[in-house]
Amino acid sequence: MADNLTVTGETNPEPDTCVDAKCCCNIIWSLAQQFAMRQIVTHAPTHNHMPDYREGDRCLSRRQLETSAPEFVSNYELRARRIAAAYARVFLEDFHLGDKSKIGRFYWLGLGAFASKQVAATLHQWQVKYLARWSELYEGLGRGNLWLFNDVLAWFYGYAAGSDTFMACAPSRNSEKFVAQVSANFKRQKGYAESIDKIPYVIDAETGEKKKQLGYLQCTPTVMRGFNAIAMWELIQDPILKATYAFAHLLAIAQHEQGEVLQGLIYDDPSFCGWLGTQRIASKAPLVGALVPSLRLVLSPEYQTDDEELNSDAPEGLVLEDYRQRMSWIKGAARKYHNLMQGKRRSQMYVFLTEIKSWGDAEVSS
Repeated sequence: MADNLTVTGETNPEPDTCVDAKCCCNIIWSLAQQFAMRQIVTHAPTHNHMPDYREGDRCLSRRQLETSAPEFVSNYELRARRIAAAYARVFLEDFHLGDKSKIGRFYWLGLGAFASKQVAATLHQWQVKYLARWSELYEGLGRGNLWLFNDVLAWFYGYAAGSDTFMACAPSRNSEKFVAQVSANFKRQKGYAESIDKIPYVIDAETGEKKKQLGYLQCTPTVMRGFNAIAMWELIQDPILKATYAFAHLLAIAQHEQGEVLQGLIYDDPSFCGWLGTQRIASKAPLVGALVPSLRLVLSPEYQTDDEELNSDAPEGLVLEDYRQRMSWIKGAARKYHNLMQGKRRSQMYVFLTEIKSWGDAEVSS
């Protein structure tokens, strides 16, 4: 057990009362990262299809820190389903720091759950599973899904631990400062060495122009903009304004996801881009086009659906590695998600996310 997890505070003589004890920022981010990693290990005890660890109390506790090395899920499709479940679980505030009265504040995580499910769907397609299994396309999809998850879920955990604490501690998040055991476990994940210094970049959110390479899961202005929108969502009661702030949060974290994490991580990789270019050429050729997996986001637990209200298809000829083109599609998908979540199908969307949440102990689909 790490010595710097020990805290002290004055005792209170009154029964059944509490005193506050401050926890260092690096401890909070270590616990947040551990929470993320726990969702994708093979040895997780489960309860109601969710990872079931020593997290029953609504608190941060030094007893929650692991003392042994984890074994991570290696199957990319299964891992993407587990990641989707984790996003859905936190969106639905169904974890030890969650607040059921605030379901909807972590708006991006709902769309993120559907997006990670779609990564699993892509990896499940026979064109990818059998024809591109050992390619940079397959590896890039897996790497992007995993390391985006490592970056993004911990931000939400940190905010759930306390918004004031988040605002104070967000600028100091740095994977090099995790406590020893968490750091060791974190570095055991596949692709760590070639990924960690690329996550994130500071970018121009509209153009995607890179301004600064940070790496090591550090904070950017775009992240802060996204979480400031959550803080505003929590402050106001008007449903129209709440929806406006929810969408502002969604777009900010989407820009972080696509521009500050995935662009430098996979879309600037010449090998990955080479596969994407080959796909575009092949998709235009007779017969060969059938070998190319489609680009579609399905806003349901299913890998595919005939319900067009739930489908968001990429524009024909989309150059996926181009940030602005990709964000144009993502913004369209975000608006479709927003309309579903704010309209008559909202309760159905929650049912969908509840089903995805149940994949916390999922096996690989056939």
